[in-house]
Parts: sequence; C-alpha cells; structure tokens
Amino acid sequence: MSVKLAFIGFGEAGPELARGLLGAGAKSVATYDILAADPATRDAWRAKAESFGATACDTPAEAVAEADLILSTVTSERALEAAESAAPHLRQGQLYLDLNSCSPGKKVKAAKAVESNSACRYVDVAVMDTVLGRGHVVPMLLAGEAAEAVAETMTSLGMNVEVVGTEIGQASTIKMARSVFMKGIEAILCESLVAADRAGVADRVLASIQSTFPGLDWRQVATFHMGRMALHGKRRAIEMDSVADTLRDLGLEPSTALGTRDRQMWVADLGLRERFAGRDPETLEEFLEAVAEKATKPASL
Repeated sequence: MSVKLAFIGFGEAGPELARGLLGAGAKSVATYDILAADPATRDAWRAKAESFGATACDTPAEAVAEADLILSTVTSERALEAAESAAPHLRQGQLYLDLNSCSPGKKVKAAKAVESNSACRYVDVAVMDTVLGRGHVVPMLLAGEAAEAVAETMTSLGMNVEVVGTEIGQASTIKMARSVFMKGIEAILCESLVAADRAGVADRVLASIQSTFPGLDWRQVATFHMGRMALHGKRRAIEMDSVADTLRDLGLEPSTALGTRDRQMWVADLGLRERFAGRDPETLEEFLEAVAEKATKPASL
C-alpha cells in the first residue's frame, strides 16, 4: 500500500490511528500539532510522535506536502482553525478527512475553508466509538462528494467505514445526535451514583438499576463510563457544546446537552485525570472515592 498520510493534531486519537494504519500497510505518516510551536512542549511531542512511527513536522505545510490523505484529529473547538491553517498548503489529488467531533455547521465552514482555498477535496468523518482500544478499525461514517472515493482507500487499509451521504454534515449530524445519549448516559450515571454514594446507598441504587435493566452488567457499565469521564471529561464537555449548536440549528433547545456538558466539566474540574495519572479507575468504588476526596462541598453538585 503506497498511501501516505498526514495528521493535523496528534494528541489522543491520532497516535492510535497512525499506529494501526502503519501496521495495515500505509507507506508513511507525517504529523503536525500546535504543541510543536511551543518550546515547552515541542521536544516531548516530537518524541511521542516518533514513538508511534510518525515523522514530526514543524509546520502544517511540511506535514501535508507529500500526503495523499490528511486526517484532522484536533479538538473540536480547533477544527475550523486547523482546516484554515492547512488549506493554503493543500493540492489537487489530496483528500482532507475531518474526524473532529463538530457540529454540522462547523464542518460546512471547514469544508469551505479547504475547498475554496485549494483543489483538495473535503470529507466529513464521524468517529462513532472510542478510538482507544480499537485504533484504526473504529467505526466511522463518511459524508461528502468525495466520500465514496476515499472509502475505497480507507477500506483497503482495514478501516471500518460507511458512506452515509454526499452532503457535508450528514455524518456529523448522526454523531452529534448520538452524543446526546452516549455522553448523557455518563452524566446521568455519574450524578445518580455520586449522590447515592454521599447518602451511603450506592450499592442499593446500582442493584435497583440492575434489576430494572437486567440485560447489562451495570456495575461494569458504570465503571467503564466513569473512567471515560475521569480521563476525558473536558474533551467530552467541549464536544457537548458542538452538540448543543447542532440541536439549536435543528430548532431544538439543548437542555439535556447543556446539562451533560456541565456534569462532564464538573468531573474534569475535579482533576481526576491527574489523580489517576492517565489510567482508568479499576473499580467504580475507586472512582467514587476519588470524587469524594476532591468534591468536598455538596453545594457544588
């Protein structure tokens, strides 16, 4: 496989995708991240990129110069900025894959930034599950006029992709609507179980949920999702702002999305990512104990 890849943004998802794609036969991976511009973070970022088999570049122009596919994996609030910074350096024959969790409206703006300033084609990509543990085979939805063309290349690299339409925003709309539920269930579990733990009845509440919905192991479900909140609450909260924008564009007040955002950010502000040193809590009790240590004022709930 002679496909050359470039990543704009190389924080959490990018390295996992790059490692899998190189293993699947991609010829090379180049990458640029804003951390490269900061002397305080440059060396550590370059070492990280190289440990995943990627070539660390000092500018977006350098990263995309030889690439066939450019994968944007920045944070959602930087997705448009990333597209605008890359656009002047893109050329005909390249495909810009925007994997960021953005509202359809922002994807449309990013597509315009790319296609109005270059001959490169833009594809709206929605990553439909957690990249960690799945890598490049995580399910993805594609939309845009170039979606069918890129799907063939992505499939040849072992990627799990489905084309859902030819209009930019169709894939991200599905992602945003799904996130109301997926991030919302985390917020609901967190709020319910933290309250129950404070009252000393967490086991009873969890047992009651288990009895009502016996098809799932709710202790396991809660442990997994509380771990996701502990490590990625800030990123999830930011994504919920994009979800809220999507709902407003559809004429729906985003009350649930905003509540979810606030609860995700509440967990992020507790500093649990640092508390667990980047690892998942091993048990639900470990998560609840950490919350109890950090959140000492019941009025903050």
